[in-house]
Amino acid sequence: MRITFVAPFGLSSKGTVRARTLPLARMLAERGHPVTLLIPPWDAPAEGGRSWEESCLRVVSVSVQGGLPWILARLWRELGRSQPDIVHIVKPRAYAGLVQWLLWQRRRWRGRGVRIVLDVDDWEQAWEEVAGYPCLLARFLAWQEEWGIRHADAVTAASHWLADRVRADAPGTPVLYLPNGVPGLQEGDPLPEGPAPEPRTATVLWFTRFVEVAPSWMAAFWQALQRLQPGVHLLVAGQALQPGRADRFRAALAGATVQGGALEWVGPVTPDALPSLYARSTCAVFPAADVPLNQAKCSVRLATTLLQGVPVVASGVGEQVHYGQAGAARLVPPEATPEEFAQAVAALLDAPGQRQQLRERARARLHARYDWARLAGELEAFYRQLAERG
Repeated sequence: MRITFVAPFGLSSKGTVRARTLPLARMLAERGHPVTLLIPPWDAPAEGGRSWEESCLRVVSVSVQGGLPWILARLWRELGRSQPDIVHIVKPRAYAGLVQWLLWQRRRWRGRGVRIVLDVDDWEQAWEEVAGYPCLLARFLAWQEEWGIRHADAVTAASHWLADRVRADAPGTPVLYLPNGVPGLQEGDPLPEGPAPEPRTATVLWFTRFVEVAPSWMAAFWQALQRLQPGVHLLVAGQALQPGRADRFRAALAGATVQGGALEWVGPVTPDALPSLYARSTCAVFPAADVPLNQAKCSVRLATTLLQGVPVVASGVGEQVHYGQAGAARLVPPEATPEEFAQAVAALLDAPGQRQQLRERARARLHARYDWARLAGELEAFYRQLAERG
């Protein structure tokens, strides 16, 4: 099968294409399918105008000079060159969503066309307020999302919440649950050793985009954790979509810090810096309010943290439940108070044997369910079923 993925943005500032689409495309290419990945890097213009090949995978990063019409024209030209049997649209929005619209209209005019598969890995409308889109842009993107779901031959969904939403909005459309995976797991690979013992200082890592919980919730958690674990350190890693959101968290957490507690703002973390950050961490926390924004997403960061042997305490919300199944993470009920969440973290900090058990179970869980090779095989079978439907 000739497969072309059409991305909505580049490989740098946003994670979906780099962390989800590219691994899937590589695995499909390794299975012998000619695969093309088309990228309009409007978020990183310097990356435009180049292409490269990896085995049977061809990556084309088109120039973003000239604005919308020219970018679309370049994507359309490259799409024609790839001569796909299947076009997999990555997110029903922006340039990828416009390409889907053009493909659908061409099918209407000609009465035939390539099979269109849509990938959804977030409920985009839940991010409108967070991203601060202007009203007209927010309405257009919401329309793209809903139209795209209703006008696809099949849909791949990164979370159970999204799969259920697609089935409700587009009854009869084939849907494949396709979560985010992890790379390179092989039977017999040694388990990452995890952080070195720190008998005097417990260190908790919090990866965040400053949207998962409210500042007041996090401040109450931090205050309770310091009462339970005097001298505990909290590492805050991540970047807000809007700087003002991070400032509110800074103020709330600073006000909740008591003598002996240590609060460190790490900021954005590059892939090269992750190993040292994980090595400093006794455990990691992933609190999340039980709302669509958190229910819909599938956290690559959570999967990576589990894979690297850092014990995790997470709210039982959305895909965090599925990643944490079989004892892979310490799951806290969604309705837990900040104090109850802190109690779960403190108990784990006091239990080195339980932390090691979590590491072992997390690796087994990831190996059994989330290996990219397995997920690509499921996607390949889904494509074949779609082809057989005619």
